[in-house]
Amino acid sequence: MSKLEYEFDEKSNQIISPLNNKRLTYTPEEEIRQKFICVLVNEYGYSLNQMAQELSLTNSSRGTGRARADIV
Repeated sequence: MSKLEYEFDEKSNQIISPLNNKRLTYTPEEEIRQKFICVLVNEYGYSLNQMAQELSLTNSSRGTGRARADIV
């Protein structure tokens, strides 16, 4: 199994998200999120198929009822 690498494109200021299979605008929060995904895959043995990113919690009563989870 190959190692998942954190990818950042300085020219476009974008981070590659392996879970969403798309480019996202760089933010410090997004950098931490993507590096954590790499840790889950590389150090704990999870596969990308076992994870989801920015999942909506449909039955949430928290706040406005539009809660979401960053990584599940």
